[in-house]
Amino acid sequence: THSIRHNNQTGRWLTTFQATWHPEMDIFCCGSMNKPRCIEIFNAQGKLLREVTGDSLSSVMSRISFHPSTTRLMMVGGNSSGRVVAVR
Repeated sequence: THSIRHNNQTGRWLTTFQATWHPEMDIFCCGSMNKPRCIEIFNAQGKLLREVTGDSLSSVMSRISFHPSTTRLMMVGGNSSGRVVAVR
């Protein structure tokens, strides 16, 4: 069991964060309250590997999923309002 420091203090009503494991690699991703808004990618030991940012990530992505049928790292994130963003 590992403990990971993660900014999830929303202070308002949002869909709860849910970490998602990659189907083939030992990494997982999760949305974040950090600004600029980002999607965080961690390895199996809990080390932060990357923060994915961009103009399209203007809101908190509470739900993230890896695309299973590609060898490239591709994710789709959704926020509480139903906005969906694809990241590759």
